[in-house]
Amino acid sequence: MSFTKNITTSLFASALFFTVPVIADGDLPHVAGEVKRVKPGSGKITIKHEAIPNLDMPGMSMVFRTEDGIDISQFKKGDKVMFTVEEKDGKMVIVTIEKSE
Repeated sequence: MSFTKNITTSLFASALFFTVPVIADGDLPHVAGEVKRVKPGSGKITIKHEAIPNLDMPGMSMVFRTEDGIDISQFKKGDKVMFTVEEKDGKMVIVTIEKSE
């Protein structure tokens, strides 16, 4: 193999190895979960959720903040939900949430 071909192959392999998936706002994955606690006044909701692929996070129970304008007062412990979440300023923020079956 020529030197140029070796460099080209190495650069291509490096690009594949270091590629990071980019998810646009409209492409956030929907995550299933179960509500464990709701604190509407503080905009916080605790959800036992499945893995969150865009955050490389395994399933667990955790407290999330909600984006301004999202009314979580309709949710109660035990509700099944589908939601999208993203990291904003180092915090996990629910962008959309709705009851599911």
